[in-house]
Amino acid sequence: MPPDGLIDLLTSLLAEPPDLSVLRDQAAWAAIKENAGRFGVAPLVASVARSHVAAEERAWCDRVLVESWTRHDRMLGQLEFVLGVLAQEGIPTIALKGPLLAQRYYAPALLRKPSMDLDLAVAGGDIARACEALVAEGYALNSPVRDAFRQSHHVTLSHVSGSRVSRPRIELHFRLSHAAVGIPVEEFFKRSVPVSLPGGLEARVLGASDRLLHLALHLAHARFGTLFYLYEVRRAWRAESAGARAEALRRAVEHRFCGVLRMIDVAFRARWGEAFLEPEDAVPGTWLNWRLTPELYRRFEKWSAPGRELSLGARLQGRWLDFLITDGVRDGLRLVSLFGRTAAMQAAEMLPLRGARPGQAEPPVLPG
Repeated sequence: MPPDGLIDLLTSLLAEPPDLSVLRDQAAWAAIKENAGRFGVAPLVASVARSHVAAEERAWCDRVLVESWTRHDRMLGQLEFVLGVLAQEGIPTIALKGPLLAQRYYAPALLRKPSMDLDLAVAGGDIARACEALVAEGYALNSPVRDAFRQSHHVTLSHVSGSRVSRPRIELHFRLSHAAVGIPVEEFFKRSVPVSLPGGLEARVLGASDRLLHLALHLAHARFGTLFYLYEVRRAWRAESAGARAEALRRAVEHRFCGVLRMIDVAFRARWGEAFLEPEDAVPGTWLNWRLTPELYRRFEKWSAPGRELSLGARLQGRWLDFLITDGVRDGLRLVSLFGRTAAMQAAEMLPLRGARPGQAEPPVLPG
């Protein structure tokens, strides 16, 4: 079954109310079970379907829900551990997405797609100390920090294999999203709010309007990847107040992400049959506004289908899709410049390191 057909099936169960007729089609239900996890919506689908399928089919639903709860509970504990490490060094952090977002928008929290890593916002000036603190706990940088500052929006660290404790990958965001053209995280700390963790540690999360902004930007930066991201924007958007939604739109416009907002509106209309932007929302059009169509959204959807091989041609197509939703000429040129720098750095990494022995990696370099 082509990806768009699978997404149609999954969307039917995520609609309000869900279209339960697909559960009576054995072939459709088999396709749903096989692919719901790939598209990030298995716990949601299992929750909807469980009381409407035959008793023997509930085993799949129960297994998905138990696994999701187990992973949620584990990630909550891992989050508390990492935040504790950084708190001991006096490093302010904001927990992004993950188990705390699940607790905010899902009841029960296990219905959210289980997190594969921990995303934390850390001010650029604190990144070096944060990395050092985590390395002391058995983590290792996946690439030099200086490279991340040039071409990314976060530093990634993985726990050293072979350790007695298995810990998830960590992403330390010094920009909210969108690589080197993203919004620096410093402005979000003053608007963050406290949340208590099960072990008693206090965490901080984005304020309501900033959460909505982040989810919208994350969806676009992932090139509308997996149905779950689009679903989560819709769920969070509906849960927050009109004031929070208006403030999120205002900040997105201020930071020149009008193209993102307008593309989400196209996606909402294509997938949910409803608007994301209302007529009264003051979101300017973009220089390529005429290109923002349902057909373009389908191209995004096709590009980001799970399991797609990222050949050189596919990567170039992804860059072109990003370019089409920029706000203006200067934004487009800035993005093209970033693509060029990234390509040059990646090409340089493929060349033999001067003076390095075979298999010897360049040591990570921390800023400051």
